[in-house]
Amino acid sequence: MLEDLELRVDAAARAITGVTDVGRSGSVSGMAVSASSANDTWQVPRGLGNIPAEFAERVRDLVHNQHKLIGELETARNVTAKHLAAVRAVPPKRDARASVYLDVAG
Repeated sequence: MLEDLELRVDAAARAITGVTDVGRSGSVSGMAVSASSANDTWQVPRGLGNIPAEFAERVRDLVHNQHKLIGELETARNVTAKHLAAVRAVPPKRDARASVYLDVAG
């Protein structure tokens, strides 16, 4: 289960590579997740009890990486919003025969 979560975080991080790097490639590769599908809804297992001490460091790393990924996703969302605003700011197509300049002198 811990390995599955680690693989999912790694796959998500790989999938957004380039999205948060402004000015670089914005392509997003497909996500490859272990045996579980990226579309699967993860369910919290019941009855596992406390985390064994030997997994504590991995769990801390996982939580740290999840928080990092959340920050990267927020950055990607903000970059996307800026790009969308720039696209929306482009004026609609106009008639090419219409004057571009206004002659105020006569």
